[in-house]
Amino acid sequence: MTTYEIVTTALVPVSSIVSWIAGTRMRRNSAITAMQTTINMLAEKNNELYAENMELRREISGLKDNAAKRDLRLLELEQQIERLHQQ
Repeated sequence: MTTYEIVTTALVPVSSIVSWIAGTRMRRNSAITAMQTTINMLAEKNNELYAENMELRREISGLKDNAAKRDLRLLELEQQIERLHQQ
């Protein structure tokens, strides 16, 4: 068997193994890239939802303050009406 025959005989399995390894790595990299894209999208959406949540909490807090002021004013008016009825 000549050197050429040995090299060509060994080259086919070696190149197949190298191709398989390269393909596996490319698939893994593609999967990792897809996962990272999804993670980035979810993180961005999470940040948007968090900002919206914080805005709604501020709005609710303001509404609670307004309700407390309204209730206090209503109590004052009721007391004033009660005093007017007593006179």
